Parts: sequence; structure tokens; C-alpha cells
Amino acid sequence: MQPQHNLLSRAIEWEVVPACEAEGLGLLPWSPLASGWLTGKYRRDEPPAEGTRLAEQMDQGMRIWNERGHLERDWQVLDAVRKVADGRGTSMSQVAVAWVLARPAVCSVILGARTLAQLEDNLTAGDLTLSEDETQLLDAASKPGAPDYPYGERGQSQRDRRVQGGRF
Repeated sequence: MQPQHNLLSRAIEWEVVPACEAEGLGLLPWSPLASGWLTGKYRRDEPPAEGTRLAEQMDQGMRIWNERGHLERDWQVLDAVRKVADGRGTSMSQVAVAWVLARPAVCSVILGARTLAQLEDNLTAGDLTLSEDETQLLDAASKPGAPDYPYGERGQSQRDRRVQGGRF
């Protein structure tokens, strides 16, 4: 399977990962760096820097910034990734990719590097093994809440809904 999976997008852990594990299927996640958010190039209370995708594609970039930039949880995840990277003397990208590679059922990741330097940095993540403490820190900061549907408030009203026109 090819789902999106990263420290900012973990909803697949509710159903997809357990199903893959139960059936012996592998995952090939895309966007392990969450469209560059997990690289550290975006900073709280600062506009996107020149040369970033968000600055270069202003309409789409600001839509993405507005979706993610106001969420305190996302900034807490970035702080945790930065703490692990600083402690290791490595890049935030390497930490984020290494975290995805170590997840259950993941066999590899789809990288979206735009430059050779980004690609080389991302590839070195394959040699990085996070400690149990580092993994716990990242897991705690990025713990996924229940998806709005079908588990959250939007799904609640659907649980007791009677289907009209059926035989029951």
C-alpha cells in the first residue's frame, strides 16, 4: 500500500497499519517529511522563507501554511524532531525519515527531494536507528487523535443511523 505517513499524519495507524500487519502486507509511505514541514525550514511566527515551496507557490503555499501553521500540535512535533536531531548532530529530515522507516509494516519510503543535497541527506536516514527514548519522545509529540470520521464527532451521528429502504 502507498499511504501518506509521517509524524504529522498518522491516521493510517488506526486501521491501515493493523490490517497490513495482519495480512502480511508492506507499506510504502509517501511524504515522510510532510511536504517539507519536518525538515525544520518553517518556523513558528515567521512567514515561509524564500526558496521554499510555500513561498514560491504562494496561493498553494499559503493554503498549506494556514492548514498546518496554526496547529500547536504541529509545532510541538517539530520541536521534538529538532530536539532529537540536535542531540544526534543530524538533520531533522534524517530523524523524520528514520522514524517512518522504523514503523510497523513499512518496507521503504517514497522521497520527494528537489535537490541532490536533499536526496543525499534523506538517504542517510536509512543508517540512522533511533533509540527507544527518542522514538517515545517523537511518538508522544505526534500521537494521533481519533480521526474526525468515522471515530470523531462527525462519525458519531452515523453510528445509530437507520438505513431507509432496507428490509430491516
